[in-house]
Amino acid sequence: MASNEIWVLAEIRGGRVTRGTFQLMGAARDLSARSGGKALFVLAGGDEAASSALAGFAPVVKLDSPRLEPYEATRHAAALADLASKRGAPIAVLAGATSTGLELAPRLAALLGCGYASSCVAIGFDNGAVTARRPVHGGRVYEEIAFGTAPACLTARPGSFAMPERLAAPGTVEKIALALPDALGFAVVERKATAAGRQDVSEARRVVTGGRGMGDAARFKMIEELAEVLDAAVGASRALVDAGFRPHDEQVGKSGKTVSPELYVAVGVSGAIHHTLGMNTSKVVVAVNTDPEALIFKSADYGIVGDGAQVVPALAAALRKIEKKA
Repeated sequence: MASNEIWVLAEIRGGRVTRGTFQLMGAARDLSARSGGKALFVLAGGDEAASSALAGFAPVVKLDSPRLEPYEATRHAAALADLASKRGAPIAVLAGATSTGLELAPRLAALLGCGYASSCVAIGFDNGAVTARRPVHGGRVYEEIAFGTAPACLTARPGSFAMPERLAAPGTVEKIALALPDALGFAVVERKATAAGRQDVSEARRVVTGGRGMGDAARFKMIEELAEVLDAAVGASRALVDAGFRPHDEQVGKSGKTVSPELYVAVGVSGAIHHTLGMNTSKVVVAVNTDPEALIFKSADYGIVGDGAQVVPALAAALRKIEKKA
């Protein structure tokens, strides 16, 4: 059994619906117009405030079960597969290419026996099939994918789609009770939040990242100060994270988080492929490096050859002057 629905999996972080979730609804609406399907949010767990926020942009199907809190990928995937068995398989399932989405979506695809594509930057519909475009080989090549059967299970890079307009009248919230098993073969021992009080790099509109060249406390403090001036999230290269200098939730790159902000500032970052794969869809990239041959300059819209310890404070001071004049 199949349905004509397009599901956007809502992600809750810090008690709030993520910006990327709403952006995905923009992609879902476009896919709906092309395919004749119905775009809706699927919220597994969450509270009434989350339901209300989502309903401002689309109808909501809320899965209710005490076992859906807190989030756990295996249990959430089982709940979504159960929903598909009850309502019919959707045309497509869209999730963010975040740590949560990249964990949940392939599990769900395996349960549904369907195709999966990660980190998509465009989603379409052609000749009765869902299509997707995504970067490969460090963003040097883009591949086009067409799904032969439904559903298509996709994750999309944060920032790849524009925020949709709110509905004139809120959408409905349909609550569905689920009976999930007590145990799914694992036990959660501990949960530890490491990004309390900071912007998440995968959600931020602006990101300032420090690399090996800013790898001491005094220099990295300059990164944090520039980020504060820009109202940006703080990122770090893998070298700093592997050295234990910065937490993993700040790491940008293939083995860290994928970002697609309006502005990405890379200071002391070499530009190796494992890093650029995580930021190459940023709208504007500014690179600061002492080496004029650094690979990061190939990914940059603007490059400054110089010592970050000198460039970053000067840049922060100039921005503060602009703020005062404004």
